[in-house]
Amino acid sequence: MVFGSLLLKRPRAAREAKVREMAEALNALDYQRAARLVTEDVVVSKVMGWRTRGFDAFVERDRAFRGGVSRPKINIDDMIHHDGELLVRGSVQSDSPDVGGPSMWRIGFDGPLISSIEITRSENTGPDCL
Repeated sequence: MVFGSLLLKRPRAAREAKVREMAEALNALDYQRAARLVTEDVVVSKVMGWRTRGFDAFVERDRAFRGGVSRPKINIDDMIHHDGELLVRGSVQSDSPDVGGPSMWRIGFDGPLISSIEITRSENTGPDCL
């Protein structure tokens, strides 16, 4: 039984590692690294905002977002597992008060890869904010 409980935690740890690596890659503007972490048809959306399908469309939006403000950084505070998804609580750090602030991400997976990212931000942040 001891080994059974250890094996059950492995997929959770792998998903957490993927999400942390994705945040690091985006913070470093390393889109090649980020591409290895997601499905080709990854869907990224902001609740009550925009939606992209495919990694290239997401990169285009992310580049525009990060190029328009003072290099925002994703910070992860906590991750909660629910079935095969992760609910991530954190913040976007930026010198711009319109960009920085608390955020939540709902991350879906297809096997070992991230297949969807749903972003929820405070009402006072701009529509293009991650």
